Amino acid sequence: MNPIKTLNMNTLRLLAIMILLMIVSCTEELSIADFSDDFENYQQELRIEGILDQKDFSKSIIRIDRTILVTDTTLFNGRDDNGDWVSFTDENGNGRWDDGEALNDDIGGEYQGPNNPPLGQGNGIPDPGEPHVDDFIEILPQIHDSTMSSVLLREVETQAFVAEFEWRAQAASFDKSFGPGGPPELAAQNPYITYYYGAYVPAPEYSDVILSEHKTYQLEITTITGRVITATTDIILAPLNLNWEGTTWNSDTLYVASKNLVTPLKWNNPPESFFGGLKLDLVFRSDSIKGFYAYTKAAFEVNKETDLPEFQEYFIGFPLGLYRITLESYNDGYGKYVYSGLPLRDRELSNWRDQNGNVILGRLGSKSSYQFYMRLISPSG
Repeated sequence: MNPIKTLNMNTLRLLAIMILLMIVSCTEELSIADFSDDFENYQQELRIEGILDQKDFSKSIIRIDRTILVTDTTLFNGRDDNGDWVSFTDENGNGRWDDGEALNDDIGGEYQGPNNPPLGQGNGIPDPGEPHVDDFIEILPQIHDSTMSSVLLREVETQAFVAEFEWRAQAASFDKSFGPGGPPELAAQNPYITYYYGAYVPAPEYSDVILSEHKTYQLEITTITGRVITATTDIILAPLNLNWEGTTWNSDTLYVASKNLVTPLKWNNPPESFFGGLKLDLVFRSDSIKGFYAYTKAAFEVNKETDLPEFQEYFIGFPLGLYRITLESYNDGYGKYVYSGLPLRDRELSNWRDQNGNVILGRLGSKSSYQFYMRLISPSG
């Protein structure tokens, strides 16, 4: 799941205002903070995003965040507030960055194209867009809400207790790459930071729970003030029918000759899931696996033979090497929420309600996954 989705309706309206102003007038540079008075009566809300993992219940996660405005300059101030930004290594002591000296975090914050260095590269100043400047290490702890009195999972039909969730400051993580990006061989050279974020996860004694696709589940959250918030979800199974013409399996690794890259990897989702995700990780060595990209997908076709939603993916242009691929299926309610990109109608996509029927932003859903390795080899093997 996407770890940062704190924009709310007011925030998106603010962005729309800014875009309109930039269109009608380009004569003055405006700060987004100039519009803070328009939102002086703004009240923080909760955003709750929960995903029950059918494949491995211990990886289920409920993230509860407080919404923020992009005008909040106490968070987004373009500075290194916690002092973890590292300037270039001045090996010769001349006070400036020279070719061959390590840039560390001083890589520049704005890409200027392939023929120019990034803006601010090696200038000894923390620039917005560089690692550790206004990054998740600074911001996430200030928006997480770890104060819930209880987070419980029940079966809807019988209201039988299933599991209890507990707060964990490092519940899960994601990788973010800095620099210009590019193909995998260049991305491997870009700075990576692994960010951890806090959330509620199943208590250890419930990690082996198996969720049934034949049941509906309800998550019940009680806030420290006694407010009860609930949502329900069905359970989806993992992707299936993986197929890639001309490839061979060796244990959990699919061997793909580069000549086969012109044909797609194909797979199906269960009939209840027209939304899925694909994650691709670079495997540099056995103890070094970094996220390269991840995105959601929607199935626009149904396989005529299986009558199941069909997905496909091409890997043209990838260099030889080892990759880890994770295919995910989302139940349709959660899939629509993620795939929508959180438009202004996101309140309609939310299934969270409190005891008074008030809408709480976010979504509870389910997912399952199928993971394997892909080794790209030369045509001769």
